Amino acid sequence: MSLNGLRYAGVTFVALGLLPMSGAVGSGNAVPGSNVTRYQVAITANTLKPVECAGIALTTVVAGITGTNGADLLLGSAAANSMSASGNNDCVLGGGGNDSINCGAGIDVALGGPGTDRLNANCETRIQ
Repeated sequence: MSLNGLRYAGVTFVALGLLPMSGAVGSGNAVPGSNVTRYQVAITANTLKPVECAGIALTTVVAGITGTNGADLLLGSAAANSMSASGNNDCVLGGGGNDSINCGAGIDVALGGPGTDRLNANCETRIQ
């Protein structure tokens, strides 16, 4: 038998030798039961707010530039925003870009974020 014939014979022998084992390996894939329980938490303005706004009870998440009359978590974008909080206590997050943040009535916290931000003096807490 030539060297090429021995190579082919060896490959065939190895392949035939592994076939019976592949059925035995694949048949035992049962997943055992688990004692892990499911834990659910509602995502609210209070669960999303940063630690700087911990003293404010928030009710509404607003993704945009103008707040509501409720207690808002007002979220800016990565672009430059001109944001206005409305009545009540608010937490305003400028996001990226050069933002202008104007706070309204109530106790407001303004977090500028990256960029050069203008945080109006009517914001009780201003963090650049």
